[in-house]
Amino acid sequence: MYTSTQKRATQKKLDDQAMPSLYAIPSVEDYVASTQRRTVGFMLGGGVLAGSVASAYVAFGMDNTLLPIALLLAVITPILLWRFPRFSLFFTLAAACLFELDQLSGPNGTQYADALTDRVPFFWNVNTIFQIYAHTNFKGIPLSLFEFFLIIAAVCSVLRTVYNRTTTLRVGALFLPIGIYLGFVLFGWIGGVVNGGDFKISLQEVRSQFYFGIIYLMAVNIVRERQQVFGLLWVTVCCIGFKAILLTFRRYVTLNGQSLPDQGVGAHEEAFFFNVFILLLMTLVLCKVLPRLQWLMWSLLPFVVLANLACNRRAATAAMVFVFPVILLALYQALPDRRRLIVGLGVVLSLAFSVYYPAFKNSDSVIAQPARAIRSNFQPDARDASSNAARDAENANLMATIKANPIFGYGYGRPYYHVVAMADISKIYALEDFIPHNQILWVWERVGTIGFLIFWMMISAIIIFAAQTLRAPGADNITKAIGLFVLLLIFLLIIFGLLDLQLSNFRDVLFVGLWTGALAVTPGMQPRELLQRQVGGAGR
Repeated sequence: MYTSTQKRATQKKLDDQAMPSLYAIPSVEDYVASTQRRTVGFMLGGGVLAGSVASAYVAFGMDNTLLPIALLLAVITPILLWRFPRFSLFFTLAAACLFELDQLSGPNGTQYADALTDRVPFFWNVNTIFQIYAHTNFKGIPLSLFEFFLIIAAVCSVLRTVYNRTTTLRVGALFLPIGIYLGFVLFGWIGGVVNGGDFKISLQEVRSQFYFGIIYLMAVNIVRERQQVFGLLWVTVCCIGFKAILLTFRRYVTLNGQSLPDQGVGAHEEAFFFNVFILLLMTLVLCKVLPRLQWLMWSLLPFVVLANLACNRRAATAAMVFVFPVILLALYQALPDRRRLIVGLGVVLSLAFSVYYPAFKNSDSVIAQPARAIRSNFQPDARDASSNAARDAENANLMATIKANPIFGYGYGRPYYHVVAMADISKIYALEDFIPHNQILWVWERVGTIGFLIFWMMISAIIIFAAQTLRAPGADNITKAIGLFVLLLIFLLIIFGLLDLQLSNFRDVLFVGLWTGALAVTPGMQPRELLQRQVGGAGR
C-alpha cells in the first residue's frame, strides 16, 4: 500500500526537483540584456559588412550596383543556409526556373530594355562576372556563383551534422544507376583531359551531369514531408509564371510590334519550362489535387502560352507532340476512375489537331506557329532547311567520332571529328565543335558505348520507378501526380536533348534532378492526416 507518509515524501522530492527550473526562468532583465546584445551584434556586423562592400566597390572601380549586391548576398547566404537548411533546395529550384545562363541580346544586338533575370549572374563564372561588371580581365576562379553556393551549403551541412551529432545520409532508391553513370562521366572527363582536351571546356561539358547527381542527393536528404513537396510545386509555378509574364511583356510591349527575332525573345531552355508548366497543370487537373494551385495556374496559362510562342522553338512543339500520348496512356493506367475523361480528352485533342494543322500550317499568324513548326519537319522553308542540313552534318560528324572511339568514348574537352563540312556558327555559338545540338549522340560520343548503355539504364530506372509509383497499390492521387510529373519530365528532357542542347543545360538538368530526388522519397511519405491519426492511436 502507498501510505500518506510515502506520498508526502514523494511530493517533497518532486517539489525539490522542480525548484531549480523555477530559478532557470529568465527575468525581464535577462530579456533586455539579450536584446541589447543582439542589437549591438547586428550593428557591428552591419558596419563591417557595409565597410567591406564599400571597400570592394572602390577597389575594383565598379560602376554597377549588382556586384555590391552580390557581395552582400555572399555574406548573408551562409547565415541563411545555417539557419534554414531547406533554403538551399528551394532557392536552387527558383534559380533554375528564373535565371539565364548568359545575358540575352535583342534584335539590334544590345540587351533588352526590360532585361531583369538575365542580369543575375547566379550561373555565371566568377571570371565572367568580374569581366562584365568590374571591367577587369580576371581569370583566377573557374567556378560559378552557383558552385560557391553549393560549397557553402555542403560546409554548413557538415558543420550542422557535427554540431548536432547526426550522421544520417539518405541516397534514395535511384542513387545506384545515377552514381554508376556519373562514374563513366568522370572516366570520360579524365580521359579527355589526359588526351589533350581543353580543361575549361571539359568542365563546361560535365558540369550539368554532376549537377544532376548533386541536386538529386540534396532533394533526397532535404525533402521529408508532403508539405515540402507542395512548397516545391508552388515555387515552380510562381517562378515559371513570373518568367512567362516577363517574356510576354517583352514580346508585346518592349518590342512594340517589331518582328519576332529568329531565336525568340528568351533563352532556348525557357520553352522547356513553359512545356513543364502546361504538363503539370494537366497532371494536377486529371489527378484532382491541389485546387488552389490549379486556379493560380489557370490564371497564368495565357501568359505561358504567349511566352512559349514568343520563344519560337520548334523543339517545344515536337516535345509536346511526343509527350501528350505518354501522359494520356500513363493516366489511363494510373487513374481507373478517370478513364472515360482521359479517353474523351484524347479524342478531342485528336479531332482538334486534325482540324488545326491543315487550317494553319501555311498561315503566318501567331497561333499558327506550332503548325508551322510541325510542317518544317516535312516541308521546311529556307531557314529551317538550312538548320536541318546543319544538324544532319553535325550528326554525321558525331557518328564518325563514335565509330572511331566505340568502346570507351572520345572523352570531354576535345572537338569531335569533321568528316562532313559544317557551317561556321562559332561567332554566335563558341562551343559548336564540342557540344552539339543532338545531345543523345553527344552522350554516346563522350562516354562510349558502355557508358551510353549505362545512361539508358539510368533513364530506364527513373521511368520504371515513376511508373511503379503511379501504379503502386494504395497510392493516393498526390503520390500518383508526382510520379506522373517526373515521368513526363524525363520524356521531355530526352526529347529536348535530342533536338536542342538541353542535356548540357544547367537549368533543365537541375530542375529534373531535383524532382527525381523528390520522387525517390515521395512514396515513403504519408499524408499528415494519416500521421496524426497514427500518433493519436498510439497515444490512446
